[in-house]
Amino acid sequence: MKTTIIGSGQVGLCWAEALTKNVAPAVSLSDPQPPAPAVRWSESSGVPIRPEVSEWIADQELVLVCVPGSVLPFVIDPLVQYLGAGATIVDMTTASAQAKREAATKADAAGLGYIDIAITGAVALSGARTPLLYAGQRIPAVEELLASAGAPVRVLPESAPGDAVTVKLLRSVIMKGLEALAVEALPAARSYGVLDQLYTVLSDVDQSPFTDLLQSMVATHPAHAVRRHAEVLEAAAQLDRAGYPSELTVRVADRYSATAQSVETTGGPDNSTFDASLEWLDALALHSTSASNPQEVSA
Repeated sequence: MKTTIIGSGQVGLCWAEALTKNVAPAVSLSDPQPPAPAVRWSESSGVPIRPEVSEWIADQELVLVCVPGSVLPFVIDPLVQYLGAGATIVDMTTASAQAKREAATKADAAGLGYIDIAITGAVALSGARTPLLYAGQRIPAVEELLASAGAPVRVLPESAPGDAVTVKLLRSVIMKGLEALAVEALPAARSYGVLDQLYTVLSDVDQSPFTDLLQSMVATHPAHAVRRHAEVLEAAAQLDRAGYPSELTVRVADRYSATAQSVETTGGPDNSTFDASLEWLDALALHSTSASNPQEVSA
């Protein structure tokens, strides 16, 4: 399968390396400003990096788009213009769901397939073996190619372009939030000389599935918001005493404070189950949105 990779950064390069090593299809790269590692790999592998998409791409069967999400609108137009009908675009960017849907509409009008792929892990650690979410029409040849590089592929059922990145970005709210909190807490833990002890007391997180922990947190959040608010404020003060910024921890405290106030006002959810708490939090979010956008509600 003739395959072109658009973008030769970390993602594009790791996929170029994996495909040429594991599958050895006819692979080409396109990047107007390839980084130094990609240039070196191109020179050693003999795989050219073309500066722009033009007529040369007409016979390509598969295109992996591995550029920053903001670049997608600028990439899709030349692909639609020059790719031959029947080719498939595999969008591996972090563009918004709306941007992906618009790109997919353009591709469909040109007789092209369009798959939304979300990378759900650290490419720096796992390379092309990083897990993928697949949304859109199932094309066996695409699934086989992705799997041939060692990537675990999870297909979202009854999905369309935009669905995979929606799931990924919701995951990012949690995972990037944890990363930011770790950046705030671990240097302070080392300063206090308790980093190893902190790792030990965090080991309880490993005793049950992570999703069970998340559901337990949401289920108990309204009922325990007052107590947890006080605890987080003390945690922020401890960071400050050690000379480490507590910006994110203070914002976490604000979240608990807002929940506590809402519980006092509304009485909280009917019970401390995950579903009841989720429904209550959802209602609060909708109320907050309505209050901040009264014109949209009235329309």
